[in-house]
Amino acid sequence: MNRNQWQADNLGTGPFEGGTDLTCAESVIDLFRAAVAYHQAGAFAEAERLYQQMLTALPDNADLQSRLGAVLMVQGKTSLAIPHLERAVLLMPDLFEAHGNLAQGYMAAGLVEQAVEAAARAFELRETPQSKLLFAECVKHVRFTSDRGRLPNLVLRALTEGWSRPRELTGVCISLIKLNRIVADYIARADGTWPNRLSSEALCDLTAQLAKDEMLCHLLEQDPLTDVGLERLLTNVRYAILATCVADESCDERRLRFCCSVAQQCFINEYVYATSEAEAEQTERLRDSLEKALASGRPCPALWPVAVSAYSPLDNLAEPKALLEQPWPECVKSLIVRHVSEPAEERELSDAIAVLTPIDSEISRAVRRQYEESPYPRWVSVEQKLQPVFLHGSAPLQAVEVLIAGCGTGLSAIEFAKQHRQTRVLAVDLSRASLGYAKRMARRCGVNNVEFAQADIMRLGAIEQRFDFIDVSGVLHHLADPWEGWRILLSLLRPGGSMQVGLYSEAARRNIVAVRAFVNQRGYQPTPHDIRCCREDIILSRDPLQKSVISWEDFFTISECRDLLFHVQEHQISLAQIKSFLTENDLQFAGFNVDPPTRNNFTLRFPNPAAIMDLDCWHTFETAAPGTFAAMYQFWVLKP
Repeated sequence: MNRNQWQADNLGTGPFEGGTDLTCAESVIDLFRAAVAYHQAGAFAEAERLYQQMLTALPDNADLQSRLGAVLMVQGKTSLAIPHLERAVLLMPDLFEAHGNLAQGYMAAGLVEQAVEAAARAFELRETPQSKLLFAECVKHVRFTSDRGRLPNLVLRALTEGWSRPRELTGVCISLIKLNRIVADYIARADGTWPNRLSSEALCDLTAQLAKDEMLCHLLEQDPLTDVGLERLLTNVRYAILATCVADESCDERRLRFCCSVAQQCFINEYVYATSEAEAEQTERLRDSLEKALASGRPCPALWPVAVSAYSPLDNLAEPKALLEQPWPECVKSLIVRHVSEPAEERELSDAIAVLTPIDSEISRAVRRQYEESPYPRWVSVEQKLQPVFLHGSAPLQAVEVLIAGCGTGLSAIEFAKQHRQTRVLAVDLSRASLGYAKRMARRCGVNNVEFAQADIMRLGAIEQRFDFIDVSGVLHHLADPWEGWRILLSLLRPGGSMQVGLYSEAARRNIVAVRAFVNQRGYQPTPHDIRCCREDIILSRDPLQKSVISWEDFFTISECRDLLFHVQEHQISLAQIKSFLTENDLQFAGFNVDPPTRNNFTLRFPNPAAIMDLDCWHTFETAAPGTFAAMYQFWVLKP
């Protein structure tokens, strides 16, 4: 959420209006109205002065304390704002605006747990799109280590109701799931016997317990679980599902739904879980039995396709469409649709994708091949933000023509188009498989203002279209020449336009470079089998540098791990190189996208407000904290 957004949307009626019991001189009422007018007009210094003046006469007025805190927040004076906001909620515990502003103040100050409590209170006072978004943005930074009362239920609502991308909530959800003592105990047992599996009897009891965990079941169907302990536990659970089929045991409705959730997770992470030889043999026999049953038209247990789909896609069966003709429980039907109907739809859509440019360079073809084989991310839903993201002070509706360069499977492009219905979005990528996925998801999300096309950024300069805003958040570092690709995109940006750029940080990815050297030394190939073997070596490694990649979300799916450790083409960039490019091309740096704790740490180191736009200051900061841009540099530039 843009920091100004909460204050602008939640000014309230004020202490002297809307049924107040206060008796005030006409001059004080005029003073208040003038302060509010300044506040709404963006004249924050004048509003601050007038609020301060009124508080000398009315120090216990909660609304004035809240408004002064809000106007101080807008000016970046967080440390001054927080005491006023705290005073406001002390005086009036039900003051919605003050709790919301206080949550943002705490986040800006790096006080994450306090921010979550304040955001939760704001939401409890008033359920609005803004309060939902604020809670989700605060809680995603938290990792719970003990029970926190009402907060887990709010996290579950945020996950199930789409207040944020599922991946942004995965970490906090995992921390809550692991607070379950049964889960923690079985994770320890799974680790203790690894790589052997636990007994099927013990696992049968476990699946009955896990099936009751609503947060776990929902998360399994939404996004990869990015935790090694849970991965090993679920690898064991998957084995128990297979063993149940082999033993021809029955499965009640709740356990069947849970087994489907586990199978959905395996499909989403592209079968990243380790598979023993015995499991592979058992799965192959079960697959043969399933195919024979489908060929003959005779019914088979509902758990059969579920178990098979936990080890490989059902689309690989001899006659996958025969699955669609059988009567199945609803949870199994959903699983089959994801495995059979949706890939078929993607193939059909990808065949109709327009081609904007040729793809004729050796490197572009190699990169295209990788993403044809491993398109990612495999995402399920978009966040339900109702508020648009503002582009450096201008409403995005002013950006009529938008280009998303390197859109992959379309998550960011569809989110943008969904939030900004009046814009026309062109989203391009090298991979037709990725574009087919993106187009299917756009259709599913009801988004019709985005056009997908296949194109090579290095050849985009030949098109005639020009854009008000360009997002190139994850592709420049995979080009043969990132700087030339960036210049080509700048040639497509209209004067006065803005661009969001993403580039891999040289400082932050030193461990990735080291692990890639290990991958090359071992001779691992970018195949699912070798990726699984490589991951297992890294998990068991005692080398801290190798072990560090386990903390990356990308480690937990086949395609993303391939992108992380096996990419055919990648550059790492320094801030000095970025600064030089901006100078050479007369571009204005307009700020990094960083989380509030990072911004707070930076401002503590560099208190001068101008430092936030100084790349030399950021270089000094990153040198001291190399992991600052672990994901990548994400920043804005403006074209004069």
